[in-house]
Amino acid sequence: MSIEYLRRIRECEVQADMIRHDGLVESKLIVDTAVIEATNLIENARLEAYTLYRETLEKTDEEALSDYNKTIEQVNWECQMLLSTAQRHLDEATAVIVNKVVN
Repeated sequence: MSIEYLRRIRECEVQADMIRHDGLVESKLIVDTAVIEATNLIENARLEAYTLYRETLEKTDEEALSDYNKTIEQVNWECQMLLSTAQRHLDEATAVIVNKVVN
């Protein structure tokens, strides 16, 4: 009977070793899978952040160009008004000078 108990104890020890080994293998697989998933999440977040950065930069560039063009148009209009006013005054000044020279 004691030999039977010893054989049964040995079987339980072997079974416990197998369960422990299987648990270690399974836990390693879980950790490896978690590392891969975390790496993928980080890479996806990096790509999403870069995409948002590029989109924001492009939108900002477009807005800056639009503002620049509006400013150029406004300044061009103001220059044309000044030129028109100067031209009128130039004609008046020429008429006054001619009048002074002739008279």
